[in-house]
Amino acid sequence: MTLKAIATKTNPYGLAAAAMLLLLGGWGLYAVRSHLTRPAPVPAATAPAPVPTVAALGHIEPTSAVIKLSVANAQDSRVNQLLVQEGDRVEANQVIATLQGIEKLQAEVAEAEQNVAVQRAQLGQSLTPTATPGQQAAQRATIRQLEAEQAAAELRNQAAVDVASATLREAQNDYDRYRQLYDRGAVSAADLDSRLKTLDTSRANLRDAEAQLDGARQTLTAQIQSATATLTQLGEVRPVDVTVAEAELAYAQSQVDRARADLEDFYVRVPVAGQILRINTRVGERVNPDQGIVDLGQTEQMVVIAEVYETDVPKLTLGQRAAITSENGGFTNTLQGQVESIGLQIRKTDVLDSDPAADSNARVVEVKVRLDPADSAQVAGLTYMQVRVKIQVD
Repeated sequence: MTLKAIATKTNPYGLAAAAMLLLLGGWGLYAVRSHLTRPAPVPAATAPAPVPTVAALGHIEPTSAVIKLSVANAQDSRVNQLLVQEGDRVEANQVIATLQGIEKLQAEVAEAEQNVAVQRAQLGQSLTPTATPGQQAAQRATIRQLEAEQAAAELRNQAAVDVASATLREAQNDYDRYRQLYDRGAVSAADLDSRLKTLDTSRANLRDAEAQLDGARQTLTAQIQSATATLTQLGEVRPVDVTVAEAELAYAQSQVDRARADLEDFYVRVPVAGQILRINTRVGERVNPDQGIVDLGQTEQMVVIAEVYETDVPKLTLGQRAAITSENGGFTNTLQGQVESIGLQIRKTDVLDSDPAADSNARVVEVKVRLDPADSAQVAGLTYMQVRVKIQVD
């Protein structure tokens, strides 16, 4: 007899009770089986201990720092020509600018070189045992050439003197007129000073033109006299003549060397290969000794100068890895590098923290972090950008 039949025969509610009994028995069997087959709980993984670091503020700059390229006697020099633009890459010893007044020195070099040629020719003549008619004719041609050069130089330099004199007269008249207007209160002192400056410049230009005239006259006169004396002695060769000619040639060559050295001072060359980061002086502007003409940097390799608190310096060693992040969003990723050098001086911080509670008088040591090549290329155009640095010191 089935469970259903028994329940129906003995109790009208037996069927429901039997069903409940079977349901409870099945659930108990499922619970036991589930408990036996459930996997054992896995213990949670232990988080790695944080890597100890030294944090600091810093800035990005080229590996050679920024070179402010200036010239000798910067306060008296003005830029005549600028041959580069910001961002240009330059090679060592490349000319990037010239200074005003270079044309005059170029002319002096050409004149000195011409004098060397004359003296060399005279030395060759002094070594000739006997003078031929052709040699004498050549010497006379040399004299005529020098005389023609003297006449041309006289006309050219006299014209320069005349122009300078006329300019001076005009400047004097202009100044006198402004002086009268100033005395009547019609113009300002600044206007009068400007005319006085122009007047002083005109006087200086006249003096320079007169000196040029006198110098050229004396030089060519001396050359003509020397060439004339040589012509009278072409019939004989004396050791003393050779000695004098050699000395004159050596002196002429020294004048060329001096003129070239003076000219070289008017060419502005870069000392090392790098990139023009900024132009500080434009054409016609006076060179500021503090700013120089350009800012130059070797941006092929960038570094970070971190200002580490003096109390953290004992934790640092060369070769430690560093992570660099932007202070103001100049780049989004984290740059990597390693400690290349640790400074030997303690000083006040230069990099300002954005935290108003930061100690502006904190004493720090400069630590140079050399960026990895790929990261260095990424920030080659971000010189002086402020960054945050974390140096691993484990």
